[in-house]
Amino acid sequence: MLMSPADWDLVARTRPADAPVRDLDIVDGQHLTLGGTTIRLHHTPGHTPGTVSPIIPVRAGNRHHTAMLWGGMLPPATLPELRTHLSSVQSFRALTVRAGADVELSNHPNDHGLQRAEQLRDRPDGPNPFVLGRPRTERFMAVMEAMLRGRIADAETTGSRDEPRPRAAGTHVCC
Repeated sequence: MLMSPADWDLVARTRPADAPVRDLDIVDGQHLTLGGTTIRLHHTPGHTPGTVSPIIPVRAGNRHHTAMLWGGMLPPATLPELRTHLSSVQSFRALTVRAGADVELSNHPNDHGLQRAEQLRDRPDGPNPFVLGRPRTERFMAVMEAMLRGRIADAETTGSRDEPRPRAAGTHVCC
């Protein structure tokens, strides 16, 4: 199992009873080769302190594409964490543009991934709903950046996001 050091620590601290045994640490920019596919792993803290977002070569039929999986849609609670998240969005956006990412994947079912998978299953010969094209994939990251800038502006105006919000009992630490 691979995880960034910050998230290994987060899991050990917040879920000690069911935390996995610490195995391998992800290094920012690490390449992970699985068979003939090499995935690039990038630290993108914000959603959690150790969020990792990969860039993945993929195929749809005979066509080669580059997928990006933004590691966390839900913004963090505090103003410093929001600023860190914004910095991560900006750096990962630049990486995805350089890589020519044209596919956007998600890591949670509420990010429309299940609906896209159903569309692909129902219409296997139709357009692949995950292949957005480069402009729309970049727009996805631009929207994330704009959303975070808005949240930061709101927090700076109200001054209410300098301390973490209390979480409901049993709330998943990252979502």
